[in-house]
Amino acid sequence: MPDKGAMTLATVDAGEFRQAMGHFPTGVAVVASGAGASTEALTVNSVTSVSLDPPLVSVCLRPGGRVLRRIAGRQEFTVNFLAAHQRPLSALFASRARPVGRQAQAQLGGLVGPRGSALVDGALASLECTVHTLAEGGDHVIVLGRVEALHLGGTTEPDPLVFHRGRYTRLAPYADVVRPGGAAPAEPATSPGR
Repeated sequence: MPDKGAMTLATVDAGEFRQAMGHFPTGVAVVASGAGASTEALTVNSVTSVSLDPPLVSVCLRPGGRVLRRIAGRQEFTVNFLAAHQRPLSALFASRARPVGRQAQAQLGGLVGPRGSALVDGALASLECTVHTLAEGGDHVIVLGRVEALHLGGTTEPDPLVFHRGRYTRLAPYADVVRPGGAAPAEPATSPGR
């Protein structure tokens, strides 16, 4: 017998689906392609590690957008994982009025990777990717990128920028989360899905 709380695919409302997916916290990244006058960049939270061998990541973008057009034309892009202190940068590149060209590159910090696209100065990590596949996925295009180079942040490890239920939030160390009754949860033996 089906669960009374479950919804069938035919009755899933787009707003409710967005709300349900909002319960899954994500990191925040800026995807960029090009440098100088051709710089295009956009804030995303739909980044997924797909494969270790070869190293592949996916990013989902709206069809017809400037960033997707730049990626399709150049066949390369960067994915830059933002730190908590870079929240203003995230908001800037999530805006419809986000900067483009040299102004965008300057706002990102002025760095350009060896493959020719803008990198975010101070990012936790930056991935330089070439396009492996572009595939339609509903109302988005799934960009599958092969990681050709990566750059890790400095020796300090700032907190990541996290998005959850429609707003930015912070992480708390797992050991600091206390269950009702005062007992801290046990650490998992391995990371999920690996």
